[in-house]
Amino acid sequence: IISLAYYECPMLCGIVLNGVLDGLKGLDWTSGKEFTVVNVSFDPKEKFELAAAKKKNLIEALGKPEAAAGWHFLTGDENPIKTLATQLGFGYRWDEKEKQYAHGAGIFVLTPEGKLSRVLYGIQYRPSDLRLSLLEASSGKIGTIIDRLILFCYAYNPLTRQYSMMLTRVM
Repeated sequence: IISLAYYECPMLCGIVLNGVLDGLKGLDWTSGKEFTVVNVSFDPKEKFELAAAKKKNLIEALGKPEAAAGWHFLTGDENPIKTLATQLGFGYRWDEKEKQYAHGAGIFVLTPEGKLSRVLYGIQYRPSDLRLSLLEASSGKIGTIIDRLILFCYAYNPLTRQYSMMLTRVM
């Protein structure tokens, strides 16, 4: 899972990160074991210390210290950040009047090979949607046979932005 959020954002980024946190709380899986989460700040002025403080706070709020091994908080230079954002289809720009970045909200689920599998838009990520999107991205390499059966019966609906039961598949 990749999220693009800057750590000193006065509005949306903290809400997105809290949405990821809430979704992860509802998963039986743990980052660092079944999957990895990477948050990248798109503000090139932010440094490692700020990212480390954000990681500490969110790992504590998650209540799974072992998840720290698989939840990374990164900062970097402007060009690599822009390249990543462009490859993911994430747009952002500095708003000089507001003195903050204007950007959308969502997270990106990648395959183990680094290919984009699913974009979950918005600020809340249901644990069931996270689980199914991770299972889908892994091509069944994580999860159980029951998870794969559930994934067969559900499909991602871009209109509702969540996984929904496909009655024709259930039949």
